[in-house]
Amino acid sequence: MYDPTFGSAALAKHLTKSDFLKQPTLKSEAHKEALVAQAVATARNGFSSLPLTPNNLAGRTIYQVNDLASELVLRKAAQNIRRITASKQGSRVEIVRRLKLLCEEGLPFTVAKMDIKNFYPSVDQDFLSGQLSKRLMTAPSTRYVVRSLIEQCKVNSVSGLPPGLAISAELSEFYLQDFDQRMREKQNAHYFARYVDDIVLVLPELDNPNSLKMQIEEALPAGLKLNFSKSKIYTFKNINMKTPTVEQSFDYLGFKFSVFHIDKDKPPSRRVELDIAPSKVRKNKTRIVKSLLQYLSDGNFDDLRDRVRILTCAYQFFDEKQQKKRSAGLQHTYSLINSNAPALAELDRFFSGMVLCRSGAIGGRLALVMTNRQRKELLKYSFVNGIANRVHFRFSADRLADLMECWKYA
Repeated sequence: MYDPTFGSAALAKHLTKSDFLKQPTLKSEAHKEALVAQAVATARNGFSSLPLTPNNLAGRTIYQVNDLASELVLRKAAQNIRRITASKQGSRVEIVRRLKLLCEEGLPFTVAKMDIKNFYPSVDQDFLSGQLSKRLMTAPSTRYVVRSLIEQCKVNSVSGLPPGLAISAELSEFYLQDFDQRMREKQNAHYFARYVDDIVLVLPELDNPNSLKMQIEEALPAGLKLNFSKSKIYTFKNINMKTPTVEQSFDYLGFKFSVFHIDKDKPPSRRVELDIAPSKVRKNKTRIVKSLLQYLSDGNFDDLRDRVRILTCAYQFFDEKQQKKRSAGLQHTYSLINSNAPALAELDRFFSGMVLCRSGAIGGRLALVMTNRQRKELLKYSFVNGIANRVHFRFSADRLADLMECWKYA
């Protein structure tokens, strides 16, 4: 039976292998018991202070808690919220798969792609506390812990929910549960999905599509607004063509959707091609450049080769937090695209051009330190072949963190 309490046995279960690696003193049973006892006291009395440490990640402020006892309490609270409210983030790949299938239909329809502006910082803390009172009536200890977290956010001048904390992700899903339900019930949508702050609806052809943005914004809970510059509506007409061309293209969750006109010579349907979104192509190009610059700085070719493997192929590692093996990399992030996707060829041209170039700010310096044999070694890897041949490598979590440090903010 699931234990929602913040007792010593329940909290001790949230210690991970990485906690023991970071704090070797936990291997002492006495130190471990003292830490867990501190966590029990924190859950009972609230956070007297919460060391929220801000970090800059690609121009965005994220937070971490530099106190393991407090972190154990937050891990347990996050688990309780997930179990009690049944809040769960949707599968990114499944959302994209279903959206593609719906866009293949040979009927008029509308795709509304909406973005919530400054999602985590805009959550209304008092409104969230009110929701907790109504919906966590049977979990007073969890409610108390979250309220204490909110008070510490106010003390630390952190608005909304602090990005970077696992409990913030759980609370954000909880915060939008009523909104999600309203969207499914009232918008007459063929499909509704939300992945964090990215919303998509597939609807019948609309007479006044622009009014939809206001309807959705009005349905959002307190504090939240739409980013109108990133919120777009795409209308697909009932136009049959002998040789179909792209009717509309849009990006969603890192994918580029190219939706063709209805094929006149077939049962009514559209062809939909998936590719990597241009913004993600630029991100990969930046990581290629940063990898080469890091090599020029430290001269470590083995690290450069492994960074290229991470970018172009798939890789496995052991997730200390989840305590299980995980797969990641291009072919997992973009498992729905084919190896003939134009973005893959574009990335390969960019990569080979950078490696073979012998002039310019980077190429000129590479010409002095990289051998032809090393260039040949790097060019064995490609984005196209990584997808086509499903190439995998294995790395330890520490090795991955070390290799990715040079493009951490890219």
